[in-house]
Amino acid sequence: MINLFENLDVASTDFLRSQLFAGLNIPSVVIHDDGFLPKEVDSPIKFYCKVTDKNTPLYFDKVKIPKFYRIVATAQKGEIFDLHQKKADIVFAATDNNRLVKEVRWLDDKGQLSWIDHYNREGRIFAKTYVNNGQEVLRKYFDNEGKAVIVHYLVAGDILLFDDDETRHFSNLVQFMQYYLRARHYKVDHIFYNTLNQSMFVSLGMGEKGSDTLFWHEKLGEELPGNMTYLSKNGTRTKHVVFENYLDWEKWKNKLPKGGKLDFRFLGMIYPHARGNKLRPEAVILTNSDQIEHLQEIVEALPNINFHIAAITEMSAKLLAFDKYNNVHLYPNATPKRMKDLYQSCDIYFDINHGNEILDAVRGAFEQNMLIVGFKNTLHNPNFVSPDSIFEVDQVNDMAHRVNEALEDAKKMQKFVDDQRLTAGDTTVENYQKVIGALNNE
Repeated sequence: MINLFENLDVASTDFLRSQLFAGLNIPSVVIHDDGFLPKEVDSPIKFYCKVTDKNTPLYFDKVKIPKFYRIVATAQKGEIFDLHQKKADIVFAATDNNRLVKEVRWLDDKGQLSWIDHYNREGRIFAKTYVNNGQEVLRKYFDNEGKAVIVHYLVAGDILLFDDDETRHFSNLVQFMQYYLRARHYKVDHIFYNTLNQSMFVSLGMGEKGSDTLFWHEKLGEELPGNMTYLSKNGTRTKHVVFENYLDWEKWKNKLPKGGKLDFRFLGMIYPHARGNKLRPEAVILTNSDQIEHLQEIVEALPNINFHIAAITEMSAKLLAFDKYNNVHLYPNATPKRMKDLYQSCDIYFDINHGNEILDAVRGAFEQNMLIVGFKNTLHNPNFVSPDSIFEVDQVNDMAHRVNEALEDAKKMQKFVDDQRLTAGDTTVENYQKVIGALNNE
């Protein structure tokens, strides 16, 4: 049995972490390795390029640049200049202001993307992507000595593997992954996968007898995806589809195909919950923007609540002006310790800022069992917010009423927090073990 992830994105990470919480030690393989996979997750890049477990990523000011070039950086990104001409963009590995390098995207004299240097958790260039007229055409992966080990022709799809003085050719990524899984002697009798793209096609083409499971986390539209319909009508290795999105499961569970080739069921995620809600009138907002929806109206509608507004950058004069309110506390250039302290001392999170989410703010509030409220046009992660806590932009009074209602009644606060946990599909270790165990026995 293995987990086969296309990318180690948030959904895949949650899936893997839920297994670990449940004491399930299932080998995990990622098709697209971004260079920052954790130690316990494998990939063909790691294996064939002999990547070590060192965790010393490159800080932005250590990027090698030509003489007289200079690097300029903010908390979100870096840039490389030759005098006043921009030569490259630096992409960071995370949004927590650590400024560790993931990519350097080099530009030609016309300002168009020319090639990309991909850095890994060892702080070295482990891959290069070459670009022609705006299209990524070729990617090379290197070992520790800088020798090209894997060459991927991105347009045609062909892959060359240089392994033990032998060159192997694969017509596409799916063939390459199937070869890799066999070469590594993984047990592929049961593959857990969570996309209907390349990981599904790897499952379809394995050939050996097996009973595979699709774990489906993406939000559905008005129809089932075409590939899921194909699986339901044709006899393949995939025998089960497990919905991980609770709201979609409630919407679809009575409309799913019956009597076909697939068994459908639901299983959420196991989320850590560091503490319970203590009903304190303390609220937090994390933002790197001064565009906070109806902030003045909310602050004035809830004078009984202390609003703690923090940013990992400087704050504009517009936002600093809110210091005139006795119940508003501002934290520009907030340190990680400050952020941690705020999450320990607050019991309400207002997801009302425009712009990008920072530090997985909503997810963090959810795991601390804060009551999360937000507007439809500002939500950053609705999977962790109860539908009853999401408001139209003109419903400031309704939002304020819900917050006051929760603070005044411990039972209501508990219900509101339980509702958002239900929305997120929060489940127990015991239930997780039960469902996975049943899948393995069917």
